[in-house]
Amino acid sequence: MLAAAIFGLAFGGLRILLWVLVAVLFACIVTVFVVRRIRAAIHERVARWWPDVRATLTALGASHKLTLLLLGSLATELLFALALGLFARSFGASIGLAELLVVNISVSLLASFIPVPGGIGVAEFGLTVGLTSAGMTPETAIAAVLLYRISTFYVPPAWGFPALLWLQRNRYL
Repeated sequence: MLAAAIFGLAFGGLRILLWVLVAVLFACIVTVFVVRRIRAAIHERVARWWPDVRATLTALGASHKLTLLLLGSLATELLFALALGLFARSFGASIGLAELLVVNISVSLLASFIPVPGGIGVAEFGLTVGLTSAGMTPETAIAAVLLYRISTFYVPPAWGFPALLWLQRNRYL
């Protein structure tokens, strides 16, 4: 009974939020159509960006390129989640792939909103909170996250820079 009341209250709040969002969207659309200066500014920017947008969409028009892009993004997320799971597993925690994906993707999204280069500190905190909520103790979660971030974010530039110099020296770049 209490759960039904709470769910009804939450759903009512969600309905109100949805109506507020619809009203704000409608007000923005009306403002764009009524105010000529805003409409002209939008038209100018779209006209300036449109050739680049069209060129990008034309390049992605080949279905194999779009498929490669989407499958590459999916593989990247899976591999990073699996790496995080391996570090968690090395400390004795068994966390499912679905939980690891949710933690990794949500932390990546959060770190992209906060203006810190590379999400330094933000990603570590978010991953630690995510692993702790998935069942790890805070101490082991911090250790697993630090090792994960060191191996996936901090160490790769150490061998990437010499590789870049070699490519430049041999005129590949």
